[in-house]
Amino acid sequence: MTLVDKKPGRSVTMKDVAREVGVSSATVSYVLNGLGKVSPEVDERVRQAAQKLGYTRNLAATALKTGRHNVIGCIVPTLMSPVLPQIMRAIHDRARELGFATFVVESETGGEAEAVQVLANHGVDGAIAILEARPEITDAPLFPIVVLDREVAGLDSVLCDHFRGGLLVAQHALALGHRRIGLLSGNPEMESSRLRREGVVQGLKGQADIVWEVEVPLAPELPADALAALATRKATFVASVNDTVAMGALNGLRSLGIAVPYDVSVMGFDDIAWSSWPVFDLSTINQPLDEMGRQAVDLLAVRLGQPEQPARNVVLPVNLIPRGSTRTPGGP
Repeated sequence: MTLVDKKPGRSVTMKDVAREVGVSSATVSYVLNGLGKVSPEVDERVRQAAQKLGYTRNLAATALKTGRHNVIGCIVPTLMSPVLPQIMRAIHDRARELGFATFVVESETGGEAEAVQVLANHGVDGAIAILEARPEITDAPLFPIVVLDREVAGLDSVLCDHFRGGLLVAQHALALGHRRIGLLSGNPEMESSRLRREGVVQGLKGQADIVWEVEVPLAPELPADALAALATRKATFVASVNDTVAMGALNGLRSLGIAVPYDVSVMGFDDIAWSSWPVFDLSTINQPLDEMGRQAVDLLAVRLGQPEQPARNVVLPVNLIPRGSTRTPGGP
């Protein structure tokens, strides 16, 4: 292949890229607009040629022609969540690979409808949303929405196998010899929290006792009733709804003079960046957060190109990460 002739001041066009690769202009358009209708090999050749020729899209012209602005909105409940940075980086990187910009809106509690309107006002083509317990905005969405971390009827979604993760927590506790389990569970209206709890309960059924359970906010500061439950020392293994809560349990137990893992084992869920730090060394369940972000962008790109196809629900596997916060009860 040889570079196309380019007169001074003339912009490189899709036709130029098509000529360079030896494909049609339509194929180049599919690739550069993220429509996902070509093979990975052709996709890579087109992108390499576009980069070599210095092709840049005229976004204004594209919007006038197609009605699309190549902008993906992201709705998140809070930017303070420890799992969000990794997911958002994966979303941003994959969106950029497909030629999309990203625009993030923080919905806070109950503010999803307002967040959707903000995105609509900015002309996004679609959105990836992490929703709170009441997803009313999905009843009649203003644009295509891919939901992260929960399943919503009629919409594309990407989530991890939270129930399987709960089973792995229970299996880990039982394998270590624990038979008295404490649960720090989350809001049951949140699908991920509910499924994690159901997995733990099912996995322990008939083999161990849940000696106490406290529903807690997803924050590192445990409420008084949770600290009181820890202080009873009835449980030898504490299963937490996520890593942040587990870190709160570690701090609470230490403040009570209860040694982890020698007196009580503690386990989290999520495998956030801090969980492997020596101060925590937290046993946990790993979620493939990067893959969640990438899959969400891919689903949305396909939805924009093929709006009539049935909704897809992608469930990603999780795996156990044993570390130093769990061990056999009363072992050496």
